[in-house]
Amino acid sequence: MELFKSPSSLRRKITLGYIIIGGLIMSLASMAFLELHQMETRIHSVSGITDFLNAVLELRRYEKNFFLYGQKSDWESNHEWLNQAEAILFDRIMNLIGVAGKRTELIRHMTRYRQLMGVQYQTWSQSDVTLMTRKEQVRQAGKVLATIAEEMAVAEKIYLSQTLERHQKMFLLAIVLLAVVGWIMGRILAKVITVPLQNLEQTMQRIAQGETNRIDLESGDQEIRSLIQAFNRMLLELSARQKQMVRSEKLASLGTMLSGVAHELNNPLSNIATSCQILMEEIPSGSFHRELLDQIDSQTFRARDIVRSLLDFARDQPFQRQSILLEGLVQETLRLLRAHLVPEITVGVRVEPDLVVMADRQRLQQALLNLIKNALDALPGCGEITITSRYLSHVPDVNTGSPNLLVVGNLAACAMGPVVEIVIQDNGTGIEPALLPRILDPFFTTKETGKGFGLGLFVVHKLIEEQGGCLVIDSQPGSGSTFQMYLPHPSRSH
Repeated sequence: MELFKSPSSLRRKITLGYIIIGGLIMSLASMAFLELHQMETRIHSVSGITDFLNAVLELRRYEKNFFLYGQKSDWESNHEWLNQAEAILFDRIMNLIGVAGKRTELIRHMTRYRQLMGVQYQTWSQSDVTLMTRKEQVRQAGKVLATIAEEMAVAEKIYLSQTLERHQKMFLLAIVLLAVVGWIMGRILAKVITVPLQNLEQTMQRIAQGETNRIDLESGDQEIRSLIQAFNRMLLELSARQKQMVRSEKLASLGTMLSGVAHELNNPLSNIATSCQILMEEIPSGSFHRELLDQIDSQTFRARDIVRSLLDFARDQPFQRQSILLEGLVQETLRLLRAHLVPEITVGVRVEPDLVVMADRQRLQQALLNLIKNALDALPGCGEITITSRYLSHVPDVNTGSPNLLVVGNLAACAMGPVVEIVIQDNGTGIEPALLPRILDPFFTTKETGKGFGLGLFVVHKLIEEQGGCLVIDSQPGSGSTFQMYLPHPSRSH
């Protein structure tokens, strides 16, 4: 029983059950074989004793005929059966256990009988009192031989009957023992196999009704544990897919709403911008009213940029993959951000020359623009931004269990071949571990009001997924953030 309680596998327990039942069957079969062999020996012994008894009876019959008629043929027949009885005694029944107690007595009486009958027929030719006494002695010796033979035959038959009865009892006992052992083994296997499977079935029924809780069933069996782990992985995947589906539905609805709002805002913003431009032509520069108009014009253009970003977020543009020289794209993106680069911020670029990536140029530039702009916003007026890019034969190992690390996209699929790594690193304020999982949510931002509306990193996420790449974000609060973008290398398509 202790073996069944120890951690093992169902296969081992079933095998052990078969071994126990097989061993029991073999033991019972061996005992039955020994009993049958013993019965066979006893049957042979009974046959030998019966033949011995028949020989004794025959020699006594010829003994009686000889004493009645005095024929020499009867005397010779008596000696033939006497020889046959001695042969049976010494060849077939002398070593039997049942004869052991009467072995000496049999030999003695057989020898005496032969002496009394004589080895020569002529010894019976006289007719006197001595012969009469001799005949009586022969009769007594023959009677003793017959009695002993009959007793041995009866004893062997009784022993054979007892052996047969014992064998029947043992056979019935073996059947009962096999039934009991089979029942016990069935109960044990049912406990270690059926009960966990029934509990698992009940849990899966609850899951089918809408529950997505983790399955917590304790089992010492490797197969059951593996099955529970597989179901738990499936539940986690289903939960993640469900959340992703809900998120996609929300984003689709949000995109539709934003598209309508953006189109509605375009017309009043255009009217405001046109009216502001007309007024600015009428009012000379340097006056207080002109400064107000400049602010109106600046904020109108800012509002227009926000509306354009909303439209870009909501619009589903066709994806166009092409060969892009990465160094030129990075330099062009920095020129677009020239107005945001101040002397106190140093931007270092180390891109491998002639490094080419297959991607949608507009989407990749938008992702780079948003990541660099995010790094600029994370710097407190001064600092350093480093942009590096290189070819890698595979994605480096990532410690996904770190609270300061966030993996975006299918890292396993991205790692199935050579990649182009683009790293944007800053030494800014960094991101708190509690906020790191939320930075990709639309409209989530940690910036001050008016300095961002929380779509930059979400758009980066969407753009990188469209490119078939992935993003690893490593952020240490107070030390800065590192955004590692991995895109499939063009050699994968060959």
